[in-house]
This record gives sequence, C-alpha cells and structure tokens, in this order.
Amino acid sequence: MKDDLEKRLDELGRAIGPDDSIVPGVMKRIDEEFAGRPVGTETLTNKLSIRRLIMSRFTRYAAAAVIIIAALIGISQFGGSIDGANVAWGQVVEQLNNYTKYKCRQRVVRQKGPELPAMQVYHLNLSQRRQEVEDGSIHVIDMRGEVAIAVELYPDKKKATVTKLIGFGPRKDPDIIEMVKRFEQESTEKLGTKKKDGKTLQGFRHRPNEYNDFTVWVDPDTKLPVEIELVHTGQGQTIFLDQFEFDFELDPSAFSTDVPDGYEVKTIIQDYRSVEAKEITAEDIRSELNHTAYTVDKLAWAKKISMVQTGNPLMRNKGKVYLTGILSDDGNVIVIDQSNMHSDYKEAFMGWIVKEELVVEADSGAKLYTHPNGSEYARLLLKSFGKANPEFFDIKNLSEERFTRMIVMSDGTIMGLSANKAMSNKELQELVESLIEVKAN
Repeated sequence: MKDDLEKRLDELGRAIGPDDSIVPGVMKRIDEEFAGRPVGTETLTNKLSIRRLIMSRFTRYAAAAVIIIAALIGISQFGGSIDGANVAWGQVVEQLNNYTKYKCRQRVVRQKGPELPAMQVYHLNLSQRRQEVEDGSIHVIDMRGEVAIAVELYPDKKKATVTKLIGFGPRKDPDIIEMVKRFEQESTEKLGTKKKDGKTLQGFRHRPNEYNDFTVWVDPDTKLPVEIELVHTGQGQTIFLDQFEFDFELDPSAFSTDVPDGYEVKTIIQDYRSVEAKEITAEDIRSELNHTAYTVDKLAWAKKISMVQTGNPLMRNKGKVYLTGILSDDGNVIVIDQSNMHSDYKEAFMGWIVKEELVVEADSGAKLYTHPNGSEYARLLLKSFGKANPEFFDIKNLSEERFTRMIVMSDGTIMGLSANKAMSNKELQELVESLIEVKAN
C-alpha cells in the first residue's frame, strides 16, 4: 500500500505544485473516515501510514493527497490493500457468522454417473431449504421434525412427490457454508488474486481431509464468498457454488412443504429408524419393497443361501437393505442387495449405469454392468452382511479381489451384486439366470 501511494503522490504532486493550505482538511478527512471503524491493528496501521506519507510531503503533496484520498480510504475501508487482496481468512469467517441464510447457484460436475441439473438454492437455515432446478421443478426440504419431509413439485405437469423420512430428523443440513466457517486460519492457504467481472477476488484453499478440497474466492470489500469449489476427490465429482446473495428476501411460504391445490400427489415413506439385523425370508423382502423382489432359485454351485435385513451401509446404516448371501462350492461369498428406490432416482441411476461397461447379458434379458467404485461398494455390502450373519461370512476374510456388478433385470428392477472373489462371466450369467420373482402367496 505504501509504495503505491508514494508513487501516486509523487506523480500528482509534481503536476499540481505546492499548496499547504489544505493539509488540515486532509488530516480531518482521514480521521473522520476511520472514526467509525473497529479499532484493529490493520485499520490503525492503514490510518497511520496515510497520515505519515502526507505529512512527509506536507505542502508539496497535500493537494495530490486530497485528490486520491477518497479512493484510498475506500479501498482501506475494510482493512484491505490497494489491490483489494489483503484479506485474512478470519475476517471471512467473521463476516459469514453474521448471516443465517443465503442464496446461491449450485452445479455438480461428475467424472462418471448421472448428470445433475443446476439449481438455485435458498438456505433459510440449517434445517430448511428450497431448490429451484433448471428443469423447472422445485424441491423443498424441511428437517426440523423427527420426520423429515422432502417435497418435489413439477408445476408443468401439476404433479408432486412427497417423501417422508421417518426417524431421519431433526437434523441440520451438511451445508457447505457451515463447513467453510470451520476452516482454521492456520490451515487455510492464500492463493492470491483473480479477476471476475472486473472485480479482483482473493482466493483461499483448504483441504480438511483427503476426500475434500475447497477453493473459496472472496470479495475483498464484503469479505464474503463469491465462488466456492468443492472437489470430492474420492467420488470423482466437483460442486460449484456462485451467484451468492446473503440475507435474501423470500416469502416464508416458499419453504412450506404443503402441496398446492390441484396437484396429483405421490407419497413415499422411507424408514430411517435403527434397523435390527435379522434373518428373513423371501416373502419378507417382497412385502417390504416398493418394486419387484427377487430370490435365488436352482443354482447348482450354491452350497448355502441366507437372507438378512440390516441397515443400508451405503446410507450410513440408515434405512433398510435386504441382502441375499450365497456361499459357492469354491468358497466365494456373493451378496445381492435390494432396497426401495424412488422412481425419479431410479431413472437417474439408470442413466448412470448404462454409461458403464456391459459385462454380461443373460438370455432372460437381464444385464450386468461394471461399477466405477466397485471395490468399495463390495467392501461395505460384504461387511454389512458379515456383521448381520457372522457364521456365514467372517469379515476378516475380505479379499482384494472383491468387485461389484450392477444388475438390471428385464423389468427394470435394479440390484447390486458384490462378490468377495473373482467370478467368471459364465458364473455371473448362471447366477443372474437363477434369480426369480418372489410372488405373493
């Protein structure tokens, strides 16, 4: 700041010439501009630096100081430097703590998997938000009660889906801004500056762990985020947030989970209460699923088959998943998982699966696809089955050969297949062809 000011004073001072009559007014202006600000080290330093520089030139540069003082004070108003880049991370957190709600645009870019539309997200608080999706749909989420409610409105079709998550709440949103607030000054790296729409932004980077990598670009005037990029390194996706508006104005009715009159409503109930792991029958699976249930029948190399109900490990053991374990005659353990799936999620899921490699197509029309994170998926499902039925499978025997295949039946039902050891395509085809629909008695 000092070097830049000295240069500007020299240039303007030479052009204007001496005039000592306005120095008192200049000093008064400086005092007035800084009078109402918090007395911090950075603010005090900026004020004293300006006064010393002007006094050191006294008459010769006083007129030049008057000309540039407004711009100088404006830049220094928030404790920044001449180029607007002198922002401390603690100042950003301090500013964010002044706001309980915000609006932004959210985009998700994935290396693999279904493409997700961009949306405008209104965070009223950590338990309520509204999402206006670029496809025209509107989502309202309320997690204040024990039963969390998610409403999806499709105004063009006059249709609505209401999902009630029993035992899911009350809880707070895993909000990105809340994560950003927890960054420590010492572990947050300064990135320098970049230009955005004619504005100089200050960048920061923070990696709280190996799975998340944050980049935050801040307006040095407001000390608030302009852009946030969150890279999920393990999931192969990046979340982009921009177009921030803090403390937006929106009618409270926009966050209501009541469906407007005239809509056709579909209600889905998801049970997220603690799930007791227990052995079940194929008929139990059929009665619980909101789609076709399948079981294994007449598989020559299956020595033992067991079915269990347990918490879904893919959802942190919330919600039920139904696992069919198969012990082969060569000691392999295969687990087939079935669970309830929202029809809209199923459509998006299918969009992702068909982009994977097709491994096997059975005579029945069933297809098996690869999974981009098959080893981890298999680990979770095999461990969950072993925990529910330790006599059938000891989780200490997890193999590095484990893999996952996604099964798409001819009727569109989707299931997962996780194997502890390698299987030939012939074995995979025989297994899929052994799956039969569980019919009501």
